[in-house]
Amino acid sequence: MTAIVMNPKTGEVLAMSNRPSYDPNNPRNVKNWYNDAVSTPFEPGSTMKIFTWAAAIDTDVYNGSDSYKSGSYRINERIQRIPDHNGGEGWGTISYDEGFRRSSNVAAAKIAWEKLGPEKFLDYLNAFDFDKKTGIDLPGEVPGKILYNWPLEKVTTAFGQGSTATPIQQMKAATAIANNGKMLQPYVIKKIVDPSTKEVVKEKKPTVVGEPISAATAKHMRDLMETVVTGKHGTGQSFRLDDYSVAGKTGTAQIPNPNGSGYMMGYDNYIFSFLGMAPKDDPQLMMYVSVKQPKLEKADGSYELGSTPVSFIFKNVMENGLHYLNIDPDETMEKHTVKVAFPDVIEKSVPEAEKLLKDKGLRPIVLGKTGKITKTSVEKGAEVLQNEQILLATDKPVMPDISGWSLREVMQLSNLLDLQVSTSGNGYVSTQSIKAGKEIKKGNTLTVKLKEPKAATN
Repeated sequence: MTAIVMNPKTGEVLAMSNRPSYDPNNPRNVKNWYNDAVSTPFEPGSTMKIFTWAAAIDTDVYNGSDSYKSGSYRINERIQRIPDHNGGEGWGTISYDEGFRRSSNVAAAKIAWEKLGPEKFLDYLNAFDFDKKTGIDLPGEVPGKILYNWPLEKVTTAFGQGSTATPIQQMKAATAIANNGKMLQPYVIKKIVDPSTKEVVKEKKPTVVGEPISAATAKHMRDLMETVVTGKHGTGQSFRLDDYSVAGKTGTAQIPNPNGSGYMMGYDNYIFSFLGMAPKDDPQLMMYVSVKQPKLEKADGSYELGSTPVSFIFKNVMENGLHYLNIDPDETMEKHTVKVAFPDVIEKSVPEAEKLLKDKGLRPIVLGKTGKITKTSVEKGAEVLQNEQILLATDKPVMPDISGWSLREVMQLSNLLDLQVSTSGNGYVSTQSIKAGKEIKKGNTLTVKLKEPKAATN
């Protein structure tokens, strides 16, 4: 299994994990030395269709209501037939939009060969950087390879077969979908701080490394990807979240046979995956999950869908992650998309600073009863979302009531006032060791207990 969670606005990798892995404290029990997210290219399967459709939309050769005959497709009599994933039966004559929802290989092949043409399609593969390393700040990166020598290879690449890519390559390319056409450099290390002086030695800034598609194309793709999750016949219906809209694409990748001939056979001899982002209109988190050869047989001898273990991971991480980051459900997202420049409030009185921030639609929390503002949780001039919580400290700060705060907000408080923080549990703050209203000093220890989001909200 491999999973990556990223902030698509910045390229920052927030979480990354592989199984099997190993415990560095027990080097004798190593099942896998590799960081598969960056070091193990494989044929990605249908998540690749995101970029095939994006290329066609961006080139203005795509009309989603155009129809084609699904089932199987052959570019000429010398080339073998390309079947749809239901054994080549297809679903009759359907639209290309429906073909995307159903994850039709025939639709992808026809787009690449007939609508785009192989040369133009290759231009977009290169523009999405599938021909190179991402340059992520982790060791051992191995890029995938665009297999593009023969006509069949040029067509199968459109639905993720033949050519290979790593999960991090796919995530990097997908930042262009989430971020209105701008593709960002993925990174793990946000900043390096000298432990003695607290001086920032090095800090990573979001870096746009390409613009393979337009903002209009990116929005079109997010809308189309949402129908995979919500639309009739969508292959990603099990990936719906309770509180957030999701744009995503499922993948079912074949595994090359170890003996070197063709692909492995069997119900569960696949890599099942999903690449999704939420909320759909303004993605704050993006996640890729893949599970290789899961055990899908039930106790009664029947089989569960290959997407079941993938959706279980995706839904739990994304739903809780978005709550953890205090991203409001979609119906209230609109008020959060307005950005304002943070004003200079240092040395201003508490009432004056509060008024300045409230007039901009921000939520100031003052850490101190009187005096002037000496520190803020946001730098002057930084762009912040309206309704965002801002911490203001006076020269004699006191502890606020942090019930219901997220861990992120607790850490903002810790960084602002140089507190030592000890936490237990997950979710939102339920208890705090320093009582509200008590004066706090640099180096004080704050112990908090967290509860799961729903329990804390209730």
